[in-house]
Formats: sequence, C-alpha cells, structure tokens
Amino acid sequence: MLVEGYETGFDEIVELTPEEVVRYRHAQEWDGEYQALDRFSNPESGVLQAAVIRGRRGHRR
Repeated sequence: MLVEGYETGFDEIVELTPEEVVRYRHAQEWDGEYQALDRFSNPESGVLQAAVIRGRRGHRR
C-alpha cells in the first residue's frame, strides 16, 4: 500500500495514527472533508474516530 506523493507519484507509508475528526461542512476545494477535532471549539456534527495514514511528504501538501 502506498499514499499519494507531494505533487506526483507515490510514497511509502511512514505512520498510522488514530485521530478524532469532525466533518468540515464548509470545506473549500483545497480542504479535506474532515478536520482535526482541536480546530473546533464546538463541533456541529458528531466526532468520528479515524485511522490516518501518513506518507513521507504528505505534511507538505
């Protein structure tokens, strides 16, 4: 299994972490559909437990 690279190609998985997320109803095209729970003071929707797969350069997106 691989993840998308920063701009092109694919990278190896370097980390798998549990995260609490909420659906981001006002997401723009460049935003993810879900955001980390700590970004919201009072989440409007339910909190979900998610497994986040991270690649070597995914943080540069």
